[in-house]
Amino acid sequence: MKQLLIIYLFSLLSFVVSGQRINDSRTIEEHMRYSKEKKFNTWAFSAGYGSLIMYTDITSYTIFPDEKWAFGPSFSLSKQLNPVWAFDVQYLGGDMYGKKGGYYFDGDLFDITVNSVTYLNQLFALSGPVNDRWDFYLKLGFGFTGFRSRLYHVSNDEIVMVKDFSGEEGDKRYVVQGYDLYDPYKKVNRVKELVFPIGIGSLYRINRSFDIGLETCLRFSLEDNLDNVLIGATNDKYWYTGINVSYKIGKKNKRHSRWTYRGYGFNVFGKKKPDGLEKEVETLEEQISQYAASRPVKKDLVIIEHTLKKYYGSTNVYSVFFSSGGDKLDRFEEYELAKLALELARNAKWKVEINGHADEKGGPEENMELSKKRSRCVYDSLVADFGISSERIIVKALGEEERLLLTSKLSPCGLHRANRRVDLVIVK
Repeated sequence: MKQLLIIYLFSLLSFVVSGQRINDSRTIEEHMRYSKEKKFNTWAFSAGYGSLIMYTDITSYTIFPDEKWAFGPSFSLSKQLNPVWAFDVQYLGGDMYGKKGGYYFDGDLFDITVNSVTYLNQLFALSGPVNDRWDFYLKLGFGFTGFRSRLYHVSNDEIVMVKDFSGEEGDKRYVVQGYDLYDPYKKVNRVKELVFPIGIGSLYRINRSFDIGLETCLRFSLEDNLDNVLIGATNDKYWYTGINVSYKIGKKNKRHSRWTYRGYGFNVFGKKKPDGLEKEVETLEEQISQYAASRPVKKDLVIIEHTLKKYYGSTNVYSVFFSSGGDKLDRFEEYELAKLALELARNAKWKVEINGHADEKGGPEENMELSKKRSRCVYDSLVADFGISSERIIVKALGEEERLLLTSKLSPCGLHRANRRVDLVIVK
């Protein structure tokens, strides 16, 4: 049995690893991506039915029963903690049967266990459901089982008595568990024992409300009397394999957490990992503050920024400036663009509108072409250097048509600088 479980687990892991390669080409939409700030459904209820195979002293088979298969239902309520980890409370019931030599036992059991569930496909670098349809998990837990059983003679189907083993004719007790020792058809309290399940399973996502799954789990008992016989070298155990249907409790327009993608920035416990880029940007912001404090055109920049906010009717305006006739960003303007890129990275739904301008030097066609180049320079930097999706960017080239007229407030240098710029307006 141990060898079978090792082979099964190895095959499952191999399939998961191969399935992760498919994730590379998959488009992960924002509602599929996990983060602590988002709300996902986390509860699920499942019901299943499957086979219950006993491995006790009174069993003649090695893996599968050679006669009289037993079946039973299972029910579980699960809570997802994050895409990788969950726990569930599971109820399992079913008949017991085993036969060996001149004896067989017959009975029934149930168990209630609390289990930790680890989703294996979420543990790899390319984490997430395979093909957005498959999840695979490992289950470990503990609980108790309550059972009743009687030991029978194969030859006449009579219940075995203690004297059949001891040879004491006066002993009127029967070999039973959960029944009266002197009246084997009278039920008494079930015998209870600790049990430890270990198993694996798979889930297929049908839609946002339902999944279908297959689970196989070996349950180890701490005792040796499920079959009423205490002569074995190892404790009794039983193997349950069943098909189940799971209903994901919650809002229909939200994904269940187990079907999300952990993604960059979150560890296997769902906690945010230190972001190297964010640290770097914080350093850049500090350098920007120091640099801006000593800039000779600081007063002009304040006036320009204040005017732009009134011009666009928004406080969400960033501007980068260019030298006369230039279409390349200097170091300070790259810092400004980095600040904007960080805001866009933090707010995935925001878009940005790029408006390129030029001063009155040169002809209209030349200035229009220059504003296009400046807009393109900013666009390329946002996409290539900071990883902002091109679908979130709108580009406009305005040439010299919409110059800011601030002659009464700006120095000559500041006046021309105000019009050699690209405005970036955040659209929320």
